[in-house]
Amino acid sequence: MSRPLLICLALWLFASALPVSAQSRLVERPKKELFVAMRLSDLSDETRLLAEQLEIMSALTELYENNMPLAPQRKKFLRTKVLETILECYFDAASVQAEADREQGVLEAQQDRMTARRDRSVEYNNATNFIASGTLNTIGSVLGFSNDAPALPGNLNQMLSGVVSASMSTYSLKQQGGGRSRAQGHPTVLAELFGRPTDKDTSYPESVWRFFHAKPQGQPQSRVQTLEKQWIERGHLEPRGSKREIQKLDIVCGVANNRKVISIDDLQDAISMIADVSTVAELMTFHLRDLLRMIDSDVIPGYAQTDNETGD
Repeated sequence: MSRPLLICLALWLFASALPVSAQSRLVERPKKELFVAMRLSDLSDETRLLAEQLEIMSALTELYENNMPLAPQRKKFLRTKVLETILECYFDAASVQAEADREQGVLEAQQDRMTARRDRSVEYNNATNFIASGTLNTIGSVLGFSNDAPALPGNLNQMLSGVVSASMSTYSLKQQGGGRSRAQGHPTVLAELFGRPTDKDTSYPESVWRFFHAKPQGQPQSRVQTLEKQWIERGHLEPRGSKREIQKLDIVCGVANNRKVISIDDLQDAISMIADVSTVAELMTFHLRDLLRMIDSDVIPGYAQTDNETGD
């Protein structure tokens, strides 16, 4: 067998011996257009509903479903109005996402500090339990070796060992729930949803507020009502009418109250709920993207009058 053939065979054997994970499974696809124009009829029901809520559906209809050619000035006015509305609403949704992400970072940092403090307390408790129980058991065993000594001292020390061990174990279980801290009183993006005080950073822009309170196609509840139901089912919020319902709402909304304390579980609930708010705001940007692509629908052959035909 020739030397080049031996080299090729060795390379093939080496490649076949590689683990599957080391071989790429990526695929290629043909290039597509970067920005594909859309017809008004191609929009989803949710996107059309958002256009109605943003009060630009009538302008889109006049632009792209009008059988009569529009005057250049009128067409330019409508396109500018639609474009500015879409861009402003896009930044509104992005601002809600940014605020939600900022709040998540702050709460996660607070959660990490409380978790570290809890872990140190648990470790200290375990060490104390081990030393105290071991010492008392040793003393009880030593006192029990002598026939002249009464049985009471040894039994008493063993009893004390059991009491210390049980007490420290009970306290350890309590520590597992985590430490607590006072409510700082910084409003979150959840505050306005539940009628709590807000500030300039946590108050919802009107466009985002309308999107959150709209009912998706075929759904009996609005988006925010669906979120509330899911939060109760997941245990992030207390059931309606429960004793701690109002207190839990105040905690996740960031209501200032020196008498309220926040646990690690409360922080985790707030973090999860704020993440859901960010996800819904992000969903709004997908619908806005489709509306933005409507502006270029003039380029679809035969769809509407072109700029050259209208003199624009």
